[in-house]
Amino acid sequence: MSNQDVSDLDAEQVKSRPRVFYGWWIVGAGMTIHLWMSICWVYGMQVFFTPLTEAFGWSRAMMSGAFALQRLEGSILTPIEGYIVDRIGPRPVVLAGGILVGVGFIMLSRINSLWMFYVGTLVVSAGTSAAVGVPRMWAIVQWFTRMRGRVMGIGSSGAVISGPLLIIVVWLVSTFGWRDSFTVLGIATWIIVIPLAFVYRNKPEDYGLLPDGDQPDPSDGDTKNKTQVPLTGLTGKEALKTPTFWLLITIFGAQTMPVNGLIVHLIPYLEGPDVQFSTVVAASVLGSFTLLSAIGRLGGGWITDYVDNRYVLAALLFSQAIAVVMLANVSVYWHTVPFSFFHGLAFGGMIPVRGVLVSRYFGRKQFGFINGLTQSGSMVGGFISPILFGAIFDWYGTYVPALLIIAVVVVLAIPLCLILRMPRQMQEKEAEHAVEQGS
Repeated sequence: MSNQDVSDLDAEQVKSRPRVFYGWWIVGAGMTIHLWMSICWVYGMQVFFTPLTEAFGWSRAMMSGAFALQRLEGSILTPIEGYIVDRIGPRPVVLAGGILVGVGFIMLSRINSLWMFYVGTLVVSAGTSAAVGVPRMWAIVQWFTRMRGRVMGIGSSGAVISGPLLIIVVWLVSTFGWRDSFTVLGIATWIIVIPLAFVYRNKPEDYGLLPDGDQPDPSDGDTKNKTQVPLTGLTGKEALKTPTFWLLITIFGAQTMPVNGLIVHLIPYLEGPDVQFSTVVAASVLGSFTLLSAIGRLGGGWITDYVDNRYVLAALLFSQAIAVVMLANVSVYWHTVPFSFFHGLAFGGMIPVRGVLVSRYFGRKQFGFINGLTQSGSMVGGFISPILFGAIFDWYGTYVPALLIIAVVVVLAIPLCLILRMPRQMQEKEAEHAVEQGS
C-alpha cells in the first residue's frame, strides 16, 4: 500500500466519525497515554528511589544525577522531536516513544551498576518525552483554535488521577520487588501506548476539515481550497531573535526547578528524617496534589482564553513559591493539604499555559520546533534542581535548605512575566494574515 493510499484511508477514517470531531479522539488518546506514563514513570519512579538506594548503596546525589541527565537529554531531544512532528506529524513520534519506554523499563529490570541505571533512565525518559511531550501539545494546537486554552487544560488532565493510582506501583514493588515491577511496567506500556499512538493524525486541513470541527461552506466555492488554512507564525530562527523567547525560557526554567526537584524527591523527603511519614502516607500526598492539579489544568487553560496570559503566569509562579515554603515547614499530615492545593494549582496550571503562551506568541507554523526549543532552554533549571536537592541532603541530612533556595528563585521570576510582549514579527504576520482574510 502506497503512502497516498494510507493517507486516503486515514482521511476516510477521520471523516467517518461525523458526530464527534476527530480532534477529541486525539485528545482522549493523549490523555490516556499521559495518565499511564505519569503512573509508571513521572511519579512512579519515586517509589523505586529508596529500594534502589538500599539495594546498591548509592547516594541520593548519585541517583539524582540520572534525572538531571534526563533533563539535559530532553534539552537536546525536544527540538528534534518538534522538528520531526512539524514535518511528518505526531503518530510516528508517539509510537517510537511507547516502544522506547518499554525497552527502557526492561533494561532497568536488569541493572547491576550505576551506569546501567543511568542508561535505562535515559531510554525511558526519551521515550516518555516522545510519547507525551511535544506531539500531544502539537496536536491540540493544530486541531483547536477558538478553545485552545480550554482544550489544553482538558488534554493535560489525564494525569490528575495518576497520584492515587500510584498505589499500583507501590503494590507491584512491595509484592514482586523492583526488578519484576520494571518488567511488568515495560510490557504494560507496550500494550497501552502502541495502539493509542495510531489514533494520532496530522493537521485537520489534511483531511478536509478545519480546526475546532468547523465545516467549510460549500456555497463559498472550492471546498478543498477552503480547508487549506495558511499556518501563520514565526520560524524557529525568527523566534530565537525575539526577547520574548528568551524571557519565556528564563521564566520556564525557574518554574521547572521545583517541579523537577519534587518529581524526584517529594516522597524521599516526606519519608526521610525531615518528616518521617511512611511510604504509603508519603505517596498519598503525591496523590492529593495530582488530584488537586485538576483545578490548575482545567482552570489554567480556561482562564487563558479570557485573562491576560502574563497575569495568569505570574499568579501560577506565586502559587508555586507559596507551596514550596509550606512544604519546607511540614511537620504533621494536615500541613500537606495547603501544600497540595497550591503546588497542584501551579503545577497543573503551567501545563496548558506553557503551550498556550508559545502558540500565542509564535503561532502554529513551527509550533512543534519552537515549543521544543523553549523546553530545551528551560531545562537548565531542570538539570540543576534534582542534583541540588540530592547534594544538599547528602551534605546536611535535610532537604529544607534546597526548598528555600528554590522558592527564592521562583519569586525572582515573577516580575519577568509582566514584561512579556507579543513579538513585533508576529504582530506583523498576524496583520498580514488579517488583510489576506479580508480580501
